[in-house]
Amino acid sequence: MNFVSIIVDAILKAISYIVSAIVLIGKPILESLYNGYISKYLLSPGYAFPNIVNGSIGVGVKSLYYFVMFNIYDPGLTIVLTILGILILLNSSIQLGYDFRNIWIKILLLLVLSNISFFLLQDFLYIGSLLYTQFWNFGFPLHNFSSGSNILAGLQIGGASGSIVSLLILIIFIFLMLYLLLFLSLRAAIIYTLPILAPVFTLLFIIPQTKEMGERLWYLFIDSLVAPLLMAVPLILSTYVRNNSVLVLGFLALADAIPTMFAMTQSSRNATNFLGRSVGRGVNTSISKISTNLKGAETIVKTFATPSEGGGTNGTPQIGAVRQFSPLNGGGSSNSSLFFKVR
Repeated sequence: MNFVSIIVDAILKAISYIVSAIVLIGKPILESLYNGYISKYLLSPGYAFPNIVNGSIGVGVKSLYYFVMFNIYDPGLTIVLTILGILILLNSSIQLGYDFRNIWIKILLLLVLSNISFFLLQDFLYIGSLLYTQFWNFGFPLHNFSSGSNILAGLQIGGASGSIVSLLILIIFIFLMLYLLLFLSLRAAIIYTLPILAPVFTLLFIIPQTKEMGERLWYLFIDSLVAPLLMAVPLILSTYVRNNSVLVLGFLALADAIPTMFAMTQSSRNATNFLGRSVGRGVNTSISKISTNLKGAETIVKTFATPSEGGGTNGTPQIGAVRQFSPLNGGGSSNSSLFFKVR
């Protein structure tokens, strides 16, 4: 064996030892990350569904809420109501063409909703906490997802021959867990922030141009509220897996994908108005094209009038005789086609 072969063999063995060492310490590190941060501060019921009016953060949330209500909500509401009053007055005087029927009922309902939204969202959190706690305590102690060792029990890693594959599994698992950490951290920030601004967002429903923005923000809070309830299911199922790394990764990936699914469904919900307008334009365009084609068909019929039609005294068609079409409800006819009555 020459000198080069000895060096290459030594390098390969060193890499194998390094990979084996990483695999050996990787699983405990992942358990510490899950137990110390994700489970303790983001998934536990007290943090996943917090009381937003108590505690150190809750005091700040409540103070900021009243600041927003007195300094932003009240002036904004005054401006909106003043503009609406002026528009209604002008519309009744000089006929601007706006339809303000039942608008005061809508404004009254939105005012009630905006004033109770902060406390209503807190009640939603309380109900969500009651449901989520059942998942959190499910299968204790071996099959509850509060423990990182239960989540990682099904990972099939280790051994010299499979060290590269084990390293790849650990890398994928790290990225999935970091994504879970990022989303849950963002969700916690949303849970504390949106209730403060919910009264202002609710006022956006009054103005048609800003209604979609208000809907997005309400949907964002509701989706963030429901997400842990659905994420808990694949996380619990992963604790029942043994010696199947692919299935454990699949369950964790599904838990990570649930927020993305919510984002996609929110986009489709908010695209409804846009799609409706697009479909309406398409229908109007199609109707106009059909009308144009019917006029063209009428011109062709003028050219190819049959001998039985027309105004000749002996049945001889006059030049330019035309078959006249009318809608089905036109009346005064006995001969009908599928779409028209012929007279």
